[in-house]
Amino acid sequence: MKSKAPKVSIKDVAQAAGVSIASVSRAMNEGTGNVSEATRQKVEKAIAELNYRPNWIGKALRGHSNNTFAMIISSIQNNFFSAVAWEIERRLNDEGAAMLLFNSNENMQLQDRCLEEIRSRQVAGVFMLCAVDSPNLKELAEHTPVILINRQIDDLPGLPFVGIDDRSAASELAKAIMRENDGPIALIHGPQTSNTSRARLDGFRSEFEREGRAILPENMIEAELSMESGYACAVHLMNTAKTPYSAIVCGNDQIAYGAYRRCRELGLNVPQDTAIYGFDDNPLNHWLAPWLNTVSVPHVRYAEEAVERMKRLVNGQTVENAILPYDIILRR
Repeated sequence: MKSKAPKVSIKDVAQAAGVSIASVSRAMNEGTGNVSEATRQKVEKAIAELNYRPNWIGKALRGHSNNTFAMIISSIQNNFFSAVAWEIERRLNDEGAAMLLFNSNENMQLQDRCLEEIRSRQVAGVFMLCAVDSPNLKELAEHTPVILINRQIDDLPGLPFVGIDDRSAASELAKAIMRENDGPIALIHGPQTSNTSRARLDGFRSEFEREGRAILPENMIEAELSMESGYACAVHLMNTAKTPYSAIVCGNDQIAYGAYRRCRELGLNVPQDTAIYGFDDNPLNHWLAPWLNTVSVPHVRYAEEAVERMKRLVNGQTVENAILPYDIILRR
């Protein structure tokens, strides 16, 4: 059996022609910028010699003004979100496309300003990593391919989504928490304006209640999805707790980092005195947070599925949601 020839990429063409990937893209696609005749001839010669077949982005963007995509991320400081964004950008770059990155800070007005800028640039498609509901998002989605990642929008159920079953994952984590801890448990959950945070809170509470260990209101608090907010909420809960917590359950890893700092300030050993549970398992945990139990969300698969679905959307195809598998990571 003959071995399959390696796939030639636009990067290979650029190297053979001695020009940039952007120059190759411009030479191949009219309307994306001017290149000199000498550069065009180099690119055409390299394409012929390598038997290069244009990738899906080059085909999909004929008729568009450029081969640029955009991503709005809710918080660039969130290591998990940054990892997903990096993986998506890497895949787009390998295909000769570019990605514009915007940060919304979980703010509807700021997100709408980002969307106005994106619309003015006539991008080929938009990735929304933890989007918030906003007027401009509804308008943009009517005429521009949009992929939702890690968070769905209740008022836009038709937009393709890449994520996990957050309620199921929270329920499984709650079972593990109860197996490992028989003392008081605190819960620092994410903002209930978020579809994802609501699903996680529902999964946690339902499982604890089912086992007769419902978390009392005084042991539960809402936080923003940040270390600073997680710390402040942990300070409040641990200052008012009648007995020490055997476990602190957090809506995401960022919140868990803040809770960990408060535990250390109080001289508590984690996880021996107080176990901490998070959600997402960002890539830094393996190196910096060996104490953190969490739900491992497949950020590389997120990127793969999001880019693949964007490919189909840009080509006018119907796209279904991608609900991906997750793992429960217990490090104690």
